[in-house]
Amino acid sequence: MEEIKGQEIPKRILSSIVKRETIPSAFLFYGPPGVGKFSLSLQFASEIIGEKNRVRKGVHPDLLAIFPEFDGYEKDEIIKIRKNKGYYKLRYSKGSISIDTVRKIQDYAYITPMESKWRVIIIVQAERMTLEASNAFLKILEEPPPNVLFILITPHSNLLTETIVSRTLNIRFCPLSPELQKGIIKDSSIQRFGRGIEETFILNLRKDLEEEIDEIFFNVPSKVRIKNWSEDLRDKWKIEFLLLYLQKLVEDKYKRGEITLDRAWKTFKYLKRAYEYYYSNLGPEEILFYLFLKI
Repeated sequence: MEEIKGQEIPKRILSSIVKRETIPSAFLFYGPPGVGKFSLSLQFASEIIGEKNRVRKGVHPDLLAIFPEFDGYEKDEIIKIRKNKGYYKLRYSKGSISIDTVRKIQDYAYITPMESKWRVIIIVQAERMTLEASNAFLKILEEPPPNVLFILITPHSNLLTETIVSRTLNIRFCPLSPELQKGIIKDSSIQRFGRGIEETFILNLRKDLEEEIDEIFFNVPSKVRIKNWSEDLRDKWKIEFLLLYLQKLVEDKYKRGEITLDRAWKTFKYLKRAYEYYYSNLGPEEILFYLFLKI
C-alpha cells in the first residue's frame, strides 16, 4: 500500500488489519475527492483477495466495483473515464445508485468466491444511493454474507444514513497538500490547488469564473444579487462548481485575514446545507437563491 501517496494513517490501519487477519464486514472510506480512497480500496482488496494485477485493474472475478448510474454513460465507459483520470468531470453530474443495483450487489455477495476466500465489493459515491437502495443495502449489512467485504467510498459521510455509517468501520482520508499534489500531477502550469486531485482539476478547469463569483458573493449585497438574477447565470456557473469555488474562496479569505472566523464558520455551515440540498435533487434555482440569501 506504499504506492499510494500520503494517507499514512489509513494505510497503517489497513495494513494492521491485514496482518491480524481480523477483517470487518464493511468499511467506510470518507474524505475529499481525489485523495486516494478508491486507489487504496483496490490496493486493500488485492491484499485481501491475494492477487494484485487483476484486482488493481478491476477485472478479478471476486471484485465488484459499483459506480453511480449517470445518464448517457455505460458502466464500461465510466470505468474507462476513471482510469483516464477524468472522473472529476462526472462526479458532479446527476446520477444515482438504484435499488436494482443493490439487488445485483446482493446476488453477487451471496455467491461463493470463485478464486479467493473473499469477495470484495467497492461502492463509489455511496451517498448516491436512493432511499430505497439505502434501505435494501442496510439489510445486507445487518446480516452480511460470510467472507464478503464491503468498502463504501464517499466525500460526504453525513449524506449516508446513520444506520449504514454505524455498521461500518469509518476511516477518514485527509486533504492532500499542494506540494504532494504537485508531485502527483507533475504539471507546473497548475497553480490553484483544492483538497485533492479531482478538486484541483475542477478549480483549474473553471478558474475563469473565480473573480466573478468572488465579486458577487463577497462584494455585492444579497438584495442586489437577487435583483440581478438570471437563468444565464445559473446555467453558466453550475451549482456543483459554484459550491466548490465558494468553499475554496472562504478557506483562502480566512487564511489571508479577509474574513472573520465567525463568518467563515457560518459560510461553511450554509455550504454544507447547500450540498445536502444538491444531493437531495433540489433544483439549482432554489439552491442558488438560498446561497444568495445566506452568504
